[in-house]
Amino acid sequence: MTLSQDLYDTLQTYIQNCDCNLYDIIITKEFNQDVLRIMITSPQGITLDKCQEVSNLISPLLDVQDPFSSPYTLEVSSPGIERILKSPRHFKYSIGETLEVRLLDKSTIIGTLHSSDDEKFTLEIEGNTQTFFYHQTKKVKTFFEW
Repeated sequence: MTLSQDLYDTLQTYIQNCDCNLYDIIITKEFNQDVLRIMITSPQGITLDKCQEVSNLISPLLDVQDPFSSPYTLEVSSPGIERILKSPRHFKYSIGETLEVRLLDKSTIIGTLHSSDDEKFTLEIEGNTQTFFYHQTKKVKTFFEW
């Protein structure tokens, strides 16, 4: 199941009104219950209060434009400190962060995301920059050294 583009765009607008960015929407089923998981980001970080604010704002919208024909659970959260980057939008939100890039040849590179566009991204690796096309990668995620 997917959300209509109109509902997706409306959710994105509502979330931006809370000074956040819509990072991802995942529709899943857990314990025989549909779950609508909305992940948000913000340059200031995401708090529980911010998640509650967004949830309170979008709940009435979802009551009217109900994406499910059965009961579901709405979850609003941060995508986490280590998150998978799947789209150019995810890369844009992660500029300045450390990434772990697994290439198609199974090699792994760690560097700081310098820039990105719709086709490629550039990492700074030990003082040098290297550009990768998205189609050259198998998996890219933010990396936090514990």
